[in-house]
Amino acid sequence: MKSKTRKTVTLSSRNNLTHSNTITYTFHMTSVFNDILEKGETIIRDFKPNKKRYWRGVRYSFFAIFFPPVTFIFLLLTVLTLGSAFFIFLHLAKVSYRNTHYCYTSKRLIIRSGIVGVDYKSLEYKDINLTKVKVGFLDKKCGTGTLIFTSPSALLVGGVNFEHIENPYDTLRDIKEHMDRVTQKV
Repeated sequence: MKSKTRKTVTLSSRNNLTHSNTITYTFHMTSVFNDILEKGETIIRDFKPNKKRYWRGVRYSFFAIFFPPVTFIFLLLTVLTLGSAFFIFLHLAKVSYRNTHYCYTSKRLIIRSGIVGVDYKSLEYKDINLTKVKVGFLDKKCGTGTLIFTSPSALLVGGVNFEHIENPYDTLRDIKEHMDRVTQKV
């Protein structure tokens, strides 16, 4: 059984003593990353993709992949095929969402994902040479975005992408501040 503890942190800032911003983050310190954490490594923050944005992408992906040309002769076959494929696709997407978690730790970025099995992908802070925020059409409607972190070896192993993250610019700023603190210590 996976244990979860919840910790809420409130950050406040004042600009010109007339305007104040308060941001509240709720952290879900979960044990889903315990299999991959190194000795002495701690989770700073973990994330789940935005559920609304994730399911919009699944819906559009399904119709883009499985919508064949419909003719009168194949109408019944198409309806049966699309119906079956739709339920299978939804089930796989549900399992994928449940297994998807992102976090940054005291040493690196980690992604946990998978449908049949659980896969981990990580990137140490010292290896990151490019960070990027990508906000597409659906992301703009949902207030989400994708954080992209790459390294010189990204051509071989690919970068690390935190997809469908709420407040992507603030989140990237927080991660970069943490990365700067960690890399300055080393």
